[in-house]
Amino acid sequence: MSIVLLVEYKPIDGRKDDLLAAITDIVPEVHAESGCERYAYHSTKDGRVFLIETWADKEALGAHAEGAAIKKLQAATKDLVSEPATILPLRPAPMGDPAKGQL
Repeated sequence: MSIVLLVEYKPIDGRKDDLLAAITDIVPEVHAESGCERYAYHSTKDGRVFLIETWADKEALGAHAEGAAIKKLQAATKDLVSEPATILPLRPAPMGDPAKGQL
């Protein structure tokens, strides 16, 4: 079963575009990591940035967490956020059509 995480970033006021620009440069590296199934950023009108990431298994997520790309990401974003990112592991609660009711 895949591992799904929801990550929330709270950019410093006025720095959302800078945060997204810093992230953009690193995403291709993450997409190339073994076991990366989804790594997709979205933002809200109020300036928050969310990441939905899906990993094939715990080993793939662990390798990502210790890898070079995540270290670059942390260094590139540390001065652009008002607090550390909130990472929420998600569990499926599938409903309806299996292809549409879960990530």
